[in-house]
Amino acid sequence: MKIAPIGMVLAVLSGSPAAATGTVECTGADGADASVFLSVGRLPVLAVLGAVIEAERTTYATDTDANPDAEPIVFGQGFSDGDRLRADFTDPNIEEILVSVRIERAFEDKAGAEAGIVRVAGRGAWPIVCVSG
Repeated sequence: MKIAPIGMVLAVLSGSPAAATGTVECTGADGADASVFLSVGRLPVLAVLGAVIEAERTTYATDTDANPDAEPIVFGQGFSDGDRLRADFTDPNIEEILVSVRIERAFEDKAGAEAGIVRVAGRGAWPIVCVSG
């Protein structure tokens, strides 16, 4: 009798959606010197697996081994639904929010648009247009 429930648990865990990932890629709008690349997990909550964000020739990244010249950041908090994505990145000591990404989404049938801002504390904010995949 106990084999069936254990088997069901194993079957559910083996099909975990955490392995599925997607991306959000943004470029500066209206000539803005900014870009955002987010690798996100397909979970019920926003899970940023990696980020590379550039603003005015400064790069911020969650993986500084792959981006040795980048300023290190850590994914702090976020939210995403069909209409918006919000992500905040902190310094490695988690003392302050360094970079914020805000994206609004609008879709109708097969047409859609994604745009927002990337803000770097103490430096400025830049408009971005995005594509999620």
